[in-house]
This record gives sequence, structure tokens and C-alpha cells, in this order.
Amino acid sequence: MKITRLRTRVAHLPVAKLFSTGRYDVQSIDCVCVFLETDEGLVGEGMCYVTNGRRLKVLREMVVSLEHLVIGLQLGQSGRFVLNAFNDVRAFGRQGISALAISAVEEALWDLRGKQFGVNVAHVLGACRTAVPSYVNAMWLSSTIDELHKEAEGLLKQGFRAIKMHVGLPDPDKDVERVKAVREILGPDVVLLADAAQLIASPKASIRLARRIEEFDIGWYEEPVMGSNPQSEAEVAAAIDIPVATGEYTYNHQGIFELLKLKAADILMPDLQRMGGPTEFLKAAALCEAFDIPVSSHVFPQMSLALMACVHNASYHEYINWFDALYQEPVTRDERGASIVSGRPGWGFAIDPSVLKD
Repeated sequence: MKITRLRTRVAHLPVAKLFSTGRYDVQSIDCVCVFLETDEGLVGEGMCYVTNGRRLKVLREMVVSLEHLVIGLQLGQSGRFVLNAFNDVRAFGRQGISALAISAVEEALWDLRGKQFGVNVAHVLGACRTAVPSYVNAMWLSSTIDELHKEAEGLLKQGFRAIKMHVGLPDPDKDVERVKAVREILGPDVVLLADAAQLIASPKASIRLARRIEEFDIGWYEEPVMGSNPQSEAEVAAAIDIPVATGEYTYNHQGIFELLKLKAADILMPDLQRMGGPTEFLKAAALCEAFDIPVSSHVFPQMSLALMACVHNASYHEYINWFDALYQEPVTRDERGASIVSGRPGWGFAIDPSVLKD
């Protein structure tokens, strides 16, 4: 079976409620959806995204520029595509928009491989679990304390047993107040994670905040300082008792290796599109296993779920609702709040054609 065509469409997904990351407001998630057609009628699906539609056209053009590397490719040769694609963009750069585009195409190749055999990607790879412990990424900096209360109560009703909130406000007293308020709603039995989202420039300031919120039993302290300086992350990780999580802005497995060598974190979080696709994601996870470091996925809950089912050192599968409207099937959870690995072929989630535009 061979690839005969690569086509792209876009999806504009407005967020249910505008929220702030601390750097900018997010109004929409905008996706470049990739469809690989074959000579036997199967179609593989993948995607990459931007926020607020910025640089969507550039990203789409980058995806289309990879078409010559997949036309005529046999389905079992996704590794050949990855090798050739990273070589093809070498002069342009292997990170940034190159990695995002390569990821989307490789995702579609893996989706096809699962569909070819009629099984989920997790079973093509060799799953070691049928459900992955999950947390929900929510409670952004733009929420008031009253809104945090309501959101926490709603997430508990949905069955989540691990919840991430955001910190990193200019006034650390407000961060402490917000963390305390959320912990009071969650009670002692729900895992509470804190994400500083690289908003704190000084390691010393980040260490001070971590020590102040430690009493609220924080499961991890994420992106504690600017990620462009992993030495600073290592400084924070060495100074506090809360486990540090980082890695979502790191590109390729080589970047993860650098974080591991520096002991920059206790948990690493490869991002599927910044890694450059499933192959690089799994390389990163294997490197982490060699260093006895657990792995949590970042965003892409639909596709990351199958990969995390195969990662021996899996920590958490991140659920975020950004892409729910893109897919026809929901991510489901068991009674423990763990994400259930789909039994459907490919990634197990089909893009809804009604949300696509040319």
C-alpha cells in the first residue's frame, strides 16, 4: 500500500471561555489537519496547531512542502520519512515550524499503519497498559478565586483525580492564596499540580514561591523558570522538595537529553509536535527511562494517549479540552480518572469533517 496524495485543511476552534496564559489571551486553537491518501482507499490523519490563528498559513505551507517525501512511500516506511524530512529541512532548521510540520505528517503515517492492521497505534507498538493515569490542565491565571472554586468543583464531578492549576502572577501572595483556595476545594485525596509556565524569570523567586506552596501538597512544580535556561531549572530542582516538571518547549530527543544531563527536572514532558512526531517522542521517553525519569505527555491528548500506553516510565497523560471539537470521539476515563486507551484503529480518534475549512 502506497501514499498517493497529501492534502491539508484547517480547523478554527474557538475556546469556550477566553483565558490568559500570563503572556497573552487565548481566543482560539487553530489546526492544520493532514490527510494522507493511499492507493487502497485508506486515509491517515494527523495535525499540528497554533493559537489565535497566528502563522497558520506558514505552518500549512511547511506541511505541504513535505509532500514530495511521502508520495509513493510504502506504509511501513514512516522511519524513512522522518529521516528524510529532518535532512530535508536541515538548512531551514530542525526545530520550530519544521518540527511541527514533520510531526503532523508522521502522525498521519502512524494512523495509517494502525488502520492497515485494524488495530490501535498502541497495539502496533506494544501497549503495556489499557489506561493511563490522567490529569486535567485547567484553572488559568485569568480565573478569579470564585471561578477557581467553581471550576475545581466541576472537574471533581467529571471524575478527575489529578488537576493542574496555573501560577506565576507578578504578586506571589496572590499565587499562594489561589493555591490554598483550590486545595481546600479538592481536599487531601486529589493530586494538585502547579504550572508556572516559564513566567518567573529568577530562580530565586521561583524557589521562594515553591517553598510557600509546598504545604498544599503539590504533586509537581512545572516550568519554574524560563525554559531557555535549563541550568536555572536545574538550580530550582536541586533546591526544592516538590518534583520539578519541564520539557514541553524542548525540541527533538537531543533537547531532552540535554535536560537529563543537567538534571533539570524530576519529570519530563515531551510535546508531540515540538518533538517532531511519534518517533522522536518515543526516543525521548526511552532516554528518560535510562535516567530513571518519568514522562508525562503535553497537550495532544488524543494521539499522545496511544503513545503513553506504550511508555514504560509513564507518569501522567495530560488531558486538555482544546481539541475536543476537532474529533468525533471523546477521550474517556475510568473510575480512577485514568484515560482509557481506545480500541479503535489508528489513533482511535477521527477528525470531524464538519469543522474543517479550506
